[in-house]
Parts: sequence; C-alpha cells; structure tokens
Amino acid sequence: MKKWFALALAAMMMLATLTGCGGTESGGTQQTQETDQGQSSSETDTVVYPEIPAKTGSLTIGISTNALSNIHNRHMFEGLREEAEGRGHTVVTANANGDPTQQANDIENLVQAGCDVIVVQNADNFSLKNAVQEARMAGIRVICEDTGWIDGIDAMFLLNSIAVQADINMILAAEVGFSGKIITTGHQDNFALRAGSYIHDAFVEEYGFDVVAHVQTTFPGTTEVTYNGVDSALTANPDVVAIFTSQDLEAMGAIQALKEHDLYPQVKCIGVDGEVDILNDIKADGSCIATVVSDLDSANVNVVDACEALMAGEDVAKYHEIPYAVVTKENVDEFLEKATAEAEKYAE
Repeated sequence: MKKWFALALAAMMMLATLTGCGGTESGGTQQTQETDQGQSSSETDTVVYPEIPAKTGSLTIGISTNALSNIHNRHMFEGLREEAEGRGHTVVTANANGDPTQQANDIENLVQAGCDVIVVQNADNFSLKNAVQEARMAGIRVICEDTGWIDGIDAMFLLNSIAVQADINMILAAEVGFSGKIITTGHQDNFALRAGSYIHDAFVEEYGFDVVAHVQTTFPGTTEVTYNGVDSALTANPDVVAIFTSQDLEAMGAIQALKEHDLYPQVKCIGVDGEVDILNDIKADGSCIATVVSDLDSANVNVVDACEALMAGEDVAKYHEIPYAVVTKENVDEFLEKATAEAEKYAE
C-alpha cells in the first residue's frame, strides 16, 4: 500500500501540474492568462503573441539564472553555455545572485541584447510572469529549465520533483518505520522545493508523523540557514528520528547540526542534487541515506535542440522531463567519481 500511495500521489500531482500548463504543443502564438480571481479564461484575457519568422543557423541565446551558489546550478548554467557555443551560437548570460527582482530585470536586459531565445534557469516562476510575457511580445522565444511553468513560455524542461520527492521520502519514511517525531525543512521560492513541502504534508497525513519543527530555508544561504534552524529545533527536540530535508544543501546544514548534538549518524535525512559532500556521506553510512542526481548533460543538449527547433518554426512539446537517478548506498560509487569531476570543473 505504501508503494501504491507514493506512485498515486506522484501521478496525481504531476497531472495537476501538466493540466495547469495549457497551451499548444507547437509553440503557437496564443496563450491564456489568469484572471483576477486566479481562474484561467480564454474568453476574457487571452494574449496573442506576434508571429516569429523562422531562423536557422547561428542564434543568439540568452541564459538567465537565479543563482550559481551550488554545483548543480553551475553545471546547468555552464553546461548549457558550452553546448550552445559548441554549435556556433552566440550566448549572452546573466546571474541574478538569488534575487527574483533582479532576474526579471535580467530577462528585460536579454531582450534588449537582441536574443532570439531566452532560457530561464532555477527561477522563482511566480515572480517572472510579466518579464516572460514581455519577452514573448517582443518576439523572443522563452524556455524554462529547472524552473517550472510560467505563462507564455514555449517549452519547459523540468525534473519531475513530485515524483522525486515521493521516491526519496518513501525511502526515509521506511528507514524510520513510518512513525516518530520529525523535522521538516524547505521553502516556497521554487517548484522543486514546493514539491518537497507537498510531499512532506502528504506523508504526515498518511503515516501520522509528528512534525515537531519546520525550518524555513532560503536560497542562497541554504546550508547556513538550515544549520541554524535545525540546531535550534534539536535543542528542543533531541528525540527526533529523521529530518525531512528537501535538497542536498539543506541536508548538509542538517548534518552539521546533528554532529554538534551527537545525533549523527543515527538521525537520518535525504537530499536532491548529488552534491559531493552528500554522496560521500551516503558512502560512509552517515545520516543522509539518499539523494537524486539529474542528467543535466542530456537536458542541456535537449534545451539547445529545442532552441533551434523553435526558431526553425518546428513543433516543440511543452513539457520535457529531466531524467534522474535515485542514489543510495547500493549505487553511490556509480555517481561519486563523476560528481567529483564535475565539482572540480564547475568550481567557483
């Protein structure tokens, strides 16, 4: 029953996500906006975007990233730039350093820079709707990578974070016997992190975990904020059995706190992103028992493919799933060497 619960939950939440995407599969020119009541209406508020002439050959591709403060983001950002430049395209980049307002400004600047396509990475999708739609009205194609859906975009490349969180939370829940006091961590600034919150709530409802504290995290600064919050929570609740973290940076902060409270490695946690420190902790039988590694190399190839296809006037699907693998003690060696090499390549 537990396995079917996770699968059903992932399917239902992903269906809701895709249903909300709407639009045509061909990168068409009509997009429905939300009304003041938050309901979609094609009758009252439909945006008609200008036709974009087909273009082949060298393109100007803009990359707007929210932040580059972890290996995952730098790998996605630099890898996409390398893939695009390797095909002869001109690349213009912008890094918002974790500021959603700045990222909206960055998108406007990339429009002024004459980009043919803008790729929005690791963003707070709720804050960029106006900037994206202004870019589309200016005749520019927009693709989201690891961001979530924004009204007006042509295509979305996304880790299915609902399924990811269901997978790793099930592993952690089973490890502690589906009961006990827990701490949860996360924030609401990105679809991937909101997915963690959705799944945490579902597991609490299904299995009756006792949430003694929730640590609201941030990005950037995730590890330090998580450490401070978990440290305080453990002082008041030393009898927790697990920390339901939503990503590797949170797990790293939780592990620091667990060590200071002499609760390492008996109290367990999980992560997402395949950071080297977390992979080493899994290998050493530490507190972290699972993480997730995204196939960013293939995702970046597919994003550039989509840029070229859209500009050539070809049909491009709205949703493209970024492949991933769940990493545990059993298979960690398969990923650790590659992750170490990537960490060196994309070091700050």
